[in-house]
Amino acid sequence: MKWNKKCRFFNEKYACDTLSSEGYKSCYECKFAREYSKKILIIKLGAIGDVLRTTCILPALRKKYGDDILIYWMTNPESVDLFKHNLLVDKILPYNLENVLRVQQERFDILFALEIDTPSTLLANLVKVNEKFGYFFEDGTTSCFNKGAEAYLETAFLHHVKLKNRKTYQELISEACELSLYYSKEKPMFNLTENHLNFGKEFLIKNNILGEKIIGVNIGSADRWASKFWDNEKIKELIRRLKERKIIILAGPNEIEKQDKLVNEMREEGIFLLKNNPKNTLNEFAAIVNICDTIICGDTMILHLASALNKKTIALFFVTSPWELESYETVSKIISPLLEKYFYTNQYIEELAESIDIEQVLKEIGGEK
Repeated sequence: MKWNKKCRFFNEKYACDTLSSEGYKSCYECKFAREYSKKILIIKLGAIGDVLRTTCILPALRKKYGDDILIYWMTNPESVDLFKHNLLVDKILPYNLENVLRVQQERFDILFALEIDTPSTLLANLVKVNEKFGYFFEDGTTSCFNKGAEAYLETAFLHHVKLKNRKTYQELISEACELSLYYSKEKPMFNLTENHLNFGKEFLIKNNILGEKIIGVNIGSADRWASKFWDNEKIKELIRRLKERKIIILAGPNEIEKQDKLVNEMREEGIFLLKNNPKNTLNEFAAIVNICDTIICGDTMILHLASALNKKTIALFFVTSPWELESYETVSKIISPLLEKYFYTNQYIEELAESIDIEQVLKEIGGEK
């Protein structure tokens, strides 16, 4: 046998760089080989923000199982960029047919199946593995591999349980993975490259705001929650109060029209706003977030991204649980007084959207200039 498949640098598709450059005839001649102790598969698909906040378990996995473990992470293609520069993940498996077939035929030591819905739960049933944590599919519904996974499932399925819950998502998911003893409030993990840091610097230079204090106002929210953030009229009211500040209106692909409308209407009032390109890559979007000193947002992906980038963040909670968010000493939560009345409603309700006052946000920012 020429190949050492237990080496963490083994590449199943072509010879590794060391094997090629050193001219070894066999992996077993290699003095750089490093065997892993356990091969771990994490299945976490979901939305980008949901995947990002789950990366908090990676340091805990290393603490529990050692630095010589091999970690695979299966995720949706749109979340792959989260892991490209993450040194704690060894192999990224985009969710596709090839990798679905692969994880059914490759053997693992430990599985963490962290979605509570199909297709993840269905796939969890098929993985060849010695030890399983998280969720699987049984008799038409979701079941738990281990007792520690029950609390998160209950908060997800039962609103009255979720409303009373005071554990953060990170604490709940650590329990589901049996990692509570090893979790130390680690932040989500996201690393920007030098190229992306330069992308942010170029934005500053191009817009002549290098050295300025910048507020990023994110206007996006998940389509499912219509009352998850202010509408444009409320955002405009905030901007008028902050018109002397440098403001970037942050938006994603689903908010292009909303962003353009807001920027154009404020220009008509003589207030000129900066904006990101909603079609930027995830890394480019993160680079723009990174140049901001303060982020104002709802409970959405940018909230977890801002935490990963250690940004002062003012987070508005209208319908979702503020208690599940880990603050990391950088996040200030403003909670609607109507949150319990409309907890997790997916309808737009005017009184709910108006229930967080501009003054509360200004106070957290530090008032008007």
